[in-house]
Amino acid sequence: MKNIQNFSIFTVVLILLTVLVCFNGKVFAFGNTDSALSDISITGNQDAAFFNGILRITTGGKYILSGEHTGQIIVQAARNDVVELVLNNLILHNPDGPAIYAPRSQRVELILPDGTINTISDGRHLNDENNAAIYVQHDLIISGNGMLHIAGNYRHGIRVHDTLTIDSGVITVRAVGDALRGRDGVIIEDGTFTLNAGGDGIQSNRESNPEQGYITINGGTFIIAAEDDGIQAEGAITINNGSISIKAKDDGITSSGSVLITGGDIHIIDSYEGIEGHSVTITGGNINIFARDDGINARNGGAVTTGRAVIAGRAAIHSPARENIYVRITGGNINVRALRDGIDSNNNFFLEGGTLHISGPSRGREGAIDVDGSVYITGGELITAGSVINISAQSTQPVLLFTYSQQLPIGTLIEVKDKKSATLLNYTAEIAFSMSGFTSPNFVLGDTYSLNINGEKMEELTLNSIITNIGDGSLRSGRDGTGSIRRR
Repeated sequence: MKNIQNFSIFTVVLILLTVLVCFNGKVFAFGNTDSALSDISITGNQDAAFFNGILRITTGGKYILSGEHTGQIIVQAARNDVVELVLNNLILHNPDGPAIYAPRSQRVELILPDGTINTISDGRHLNDENNAAIYVQHDLIISGNGMLHIAGNYRHGIRVHDTLTIDSGVITVRAVGDALRGRDGVIIEDGTFTLNAGGDGIQSNRESNPEQGYITINGGTFIIAAEDDGIQAEGAITINNGSISIKAKDDGITSSGSVLITGGDIHIIDSYEGIEGHSVTITGGNINIFARDDGINARNGGAVTTGRAVIAGRAAIHSPARENIYVRITGGNINVRALRDGIDSNNNFFLEGGTLHISGPSRGREGAIDVDGSVYITGGELITAGSVINISAQSTQPVLLFTYSQQLPIGTLIEVKDKKSATLLNYTAEIAFSMSGFTSPNFVLGDTYSLNINGEKMEELTLNSIITNIGDGSLRSGRDGTGSIRRR
């Protein structure tokens, strides 16, 4: 009886220390004792071996991993091999380096089966080059609808030297450094992400090739909390869809190249600068921004502003021509609250469509809209609690600029109505202000409109020029011309 009891206890302990690896339908175990796998029947030259706490995979194929283990999975298949790792309720911790380490294979795929919960974590690293809980030298693809929890205790959560592609999954990352990093590019199709990063939430940092260092988001739900940037790329950032919430000590979304947003719901709850790039183009989506500096910024390549310093030359590799520096809005619903400029362009700003609400300062060069070049308005709706400067006389849609006799408080309701009292524009100010700018596709030269504050009519005015400037004269349209004034 005693021998049977001892055998039972030994069996339970062995099961608890075992990771079951199913490989092409075969099952083998690796735990705290070394096990050669050469006795498993495998089609082709596929091979895997467990030695000294490390599962070493040397050929392409599919490996199903489950159980709990302290150690490392290392993929050393041939350069052109594709290795699929199916994480089937795997708990893997490596105290001495990356838990999953793939220094060679052309592509590694992590598959998360439905209903599974997987945890990957690392500790200290003996080699700072592979400084992530999951480190892949070439391409990594993640798919499936299971859960993946990653703790990057040394530096990064996932670091991929080439392209990181995530098709789906429920992914939580807590990292000392960046949560998700793909040097050449990051592509996210779908998934649910909770990213807590001591560095950037999502990063692509390839500088030497202008076609790389990009981030593309086509869908997914994101909650990002980052000590640096929420989303940062050296190349282009493209957001086509998804629900994205960002709290960042530095910038919400920042690129050393272009930013293009065509859709999605983007909430930048806290940031130094909200959205930043050499060019920022918005064609759709619902965007809300709070920024301690500029809300949307098109900057040159000389320096990158941050909440802590000015980093000279960070973007100098691109050095865009001045005509490539701009903010362009053709669609979408955009609300900006900024403590400095709502929109700041080191060259021009084009408003061609969409709805734009801005709360910003009323100090001219620090205002709702501040540009070094000109503001060209050919469509869209604009209403600001804050100053607007440098409206171009080449604009084709009438613009009204208004200076109030006194500062109005946060929470003030601003409305512009037509002669039939139909409301064309309305906005509740999110900052105290003394200036406003307005435009609407419904504005018609020669028609009369009323400006209403908190439900009471303040002014009646007639638009008899593309740029109509009303108030004490401190706010002008800039070098491109001024509008005539008619007050009633």
